[in-house]
Amino acid sequence: MKVLEGVKVIDFTQAYSGPFCTMNLADFGAEVIKIERRGMGDQSREWTPLENGHSGYYAAINRNKKGVSLDIASEEGRKVILDMVKDADIIVQNFKVGTLDKFGLGYEDMKKVNPGIIYACISGFGQYGPLHHLAAYDNVVQAMTGIMEMTGDPEGIPTKVGPAIGDNFTGLYMATAITMAYLHKLNTGEGQKLDVAMYDAIFSILESPILFETVLGETCTRTGNADPATLVPYDVYKCKDGYFSAGIASDRQWPSFCEAIKMPELIEDPRFVENGIRCENYAPFTEIVSDFFAQKTRSELADIFVEAGVPNAPVFDIPEVMEHPQIKARDMMLEMDDPGVGKHLAIGNPMKLSKTPPVLEHGAPLLGQDTEAVLKSIGYDDNKIKELFLNEVI
Repeated sequence: MKVLEGVKVIDFTQAYSGPFCTMNLADFGAEVIKIERRGMGDQSREWTPLENGHSGYYAAINRNKKGVSLDIASEEGRKVILDMVKDADIIVQNFKVGTLDKFGLGYEDMKKVNPGIIYACISGFGQYGPLHHLAAYDNVVQAMTGIMEMTGDPEGIPTKVGPAIGDNFTGLYMATAITMAYLHKLNTGEGQKLDVAMYDAIFSILESPILFETVLGETCTRTGNADPATLVPYDVYKCKDGYFSAGIASDRQWPSFCEAIKMPELIEDPRFVENGIRCENYAPFTEIVSDFFAQKTRSELADIFVEAGVPNAPVFDIPEVMEHPQIKARDMMLEMDDPGVGKHLAIGNPMKLSKTPPVLEHGAPLLGQDTEAVLKSIGYDDNKIKELFLNEVI
């Protein structure tokens, strides 16, 4: 039995943060019914890469879900949704604050037909606060949380972190919140409203710069690949065939690092003997050790540092990562057979549960592909479904 088997989720989410949240629920067995706008669908259906006119992006993060297409702005559409909610456990939505309330589908509306419903709201800035009415994407929250200001070369401009971390972290936080709320419901029968903001989610990972500000009164800014205010060595170095990352987390590892780079004389060098002193002398330290890295390949450096017990990693490009034996051993690349995109590889789920592992059952739904089946499951007969179709509700 899958760990979330029997849990019914009505999914109003679109784009990335919300679908990523519900993907994780679906991977572990929840029945996720994705509600999309009639004739249009989730905006991410248009996002590249496209194959056969279908989005690989959409396919990857909407796997294992059922698809229902209807007009939620119509009165008939609203009634259909409320009928679906009667036996649901969870609703997830990531519209701008107040959008579903305007359609009579807010938390208070849902509670009237299902008092125990868990109503999960993802938004840019949360359900309250001076910015609650604004929409946001990943680039917005990266800019406003200071992540951009901290990322990039010291001499360059603020830089966005490559992946959409605002969406990823928010989706994972909400999946965690939903799980906790569901446990509370099992224990008490009570539903509740959940509120996770992208802004809060990214702010929550800023422990180090916030502590520097509050404890020392120092403002962190861009340092490139190094962390000279906190740890030295902890950097990326140019080598013969690319770049290599190496670093230590404590002075206990310092002798091992020096032995690995064949510079044992640095162990007791007064400029580098302790981490705090090395931080003060980051520039001369980097100049000294960079020569060693420049003379070696990534493979040679990996062997050297593994033998020395020093954390290290070659800097890989995406094709190299996908082909890495560790990724394959951990089932982090899965072959999907999607009804739109066709067969393709997608990222697996990193949560490995020994008794109830994640399962890939099917690809993402075509627009509205399960509408009829879902409506029949809540008691609608053929005549009612035909009426909804003729009235352009579904």
